[in-house]
Amino acid sequence: MTLRNLLMIAALAAFPILAQDKKANPPKEAQDPVCGMMVDTATSPKSEYKGKTYYFCSLEDKKDFDKAPTTYIKVDKKDTTKKQ
Repeated sequence: MTLRNLLMIAALAAFPILAQDKKANPPKEAQDPVCGMMVDTATSPKSEYKGKTYYFCSLEDKKDFDKAPTTYIKVDKKDTTKKQ
């Protein structure tokens, strides 16, 4: 194998790792969906719901959210009425 081929293989092998790093870095601040307070995402409690991460100012807000997430987030409702 040539040096060029080795470098190309190494670059391609690193690509998925680089792509994951971008996704792994959350925003620095987020809004608590329960109380509306802005929180530091590095230190605040968090929950996952439908593929999205939500951050909280307290464990109590996280517990409330975990019991009924749709109470605290905007849910897209599809129009179920029939158009004629």
